[in-house]
Amino acid sequence: MKSERDPAASRFSSEVTDRERAAFEVGIALATIYHSLVGLPAPATRRGLEELAEGVASAVLSQPFRVEVEVRLRSPRRYGREGPYSYGEIGPSDIYARVRVKYGSADVIGELDFVRELNYPLMRIVEIKRARRHPRRVKH
Repeated sequence: MKSERDPAASRFSSEVTDRERAAFEVGIALATIYHSLVGLPAPATRRGLEELAEGVASAVLSQPFRVEVEVRLRSPRRYGREGPYSYGEIGPSDIYARVRVKYGSADVIGELDFVRELNYPLMRIVEIKRARRHPRRVKH
């Protein structure tokens, strides 16, 4: 069953299930978060990091079928000790994100987190289930 509110549904293969589409949308959202943040100069304060994370979460939540988005940023390593070049840059190990997508009859949760054992920012599906109605919300 394709989502009744999706005017683009007919542009996807008729073989794509709601679960597959929801997982696809989760992947898009996690990649958007990751590629929007990596390499960005880091705010100098904890509050600045929180505001940046909240802004990115709010932007991703505005995309279709996202019902919950959480982004947290760890304090990045700073370059230099003093002077104009002593700023931090957000790297792959500084980002944690969790996204919930509801599409048709599917409800999928995905996470992005850096896995030290793999030395890799892993994006993964952590839960797939039948959908219930959820209000849209941003977590901080």
